[in-house]
Amino acid sequence: MRTAISWTGGKDSNLALLLATLDTRFQVTALVVFRPPNAVFRAHPLHLMHAQARSLGLPLHELEIGGHDSESYKRAYVENLRKLRDEHQIQVIATGDMDLVGTMQRNWIEECCEAAGNMSVYLPLWGAERKGVLESSLDERCKIIFSCVKSPWFTADWVGRELDQATIVELEQKRASSGLDLGGEKGEYHT
Repeated sequence: MRTAISWTGGKDSNLALLLATLDTRFQVTALVVFRPPNAVFRAHPLHLMHAQARSLGLPLHELEIGGHDSESYKRAYVENLRKLRDEHQIQVIATGDMDLVGTMQRNWIEECCEAAGNMSVYLPLWGAERKGVLESSLDERCKIIFSCVKSPWFTADWVGRELDQATIVELEQKRASSGLDLGGEKGEYHT
């Protein structure tokens, strides 16, 4: 099935790309970033995402989403998914999502793909144990750099730091003392 990876350039979307590529059900043909108008992503700059796409030999489709309320925002997502389906024959969106975000009752992309019709979602990291995901990324020789961190969990000197086994131990200590999600799923950090 023709598959696009929902792309941030971070560790989770990279691992989702690897897992989709290894799964014979999927033919990864593109990366896709959903972005608001005039978006400036500090944690995941667009120029870096384009460089990653070029190095992977895959197109990066930038799909603009906007809206003044949750209903129009969702409508923009659904319309863009239909565009991917109709113009690029994308049947599956793969994401590095691990868990629900905020007050969501269900995975956002899954809900939007269902509304778009004739599209499915591949969630290879969904519900995964966070430490295992980090260790899998290291086992695959991914070079993971912290690009954005938030207090109270981190200080600014974490930006630019590379993830390694010692860092995972530090993250576990932060989890024990402050409730940090090891995968950064609550926005504590980006890579």
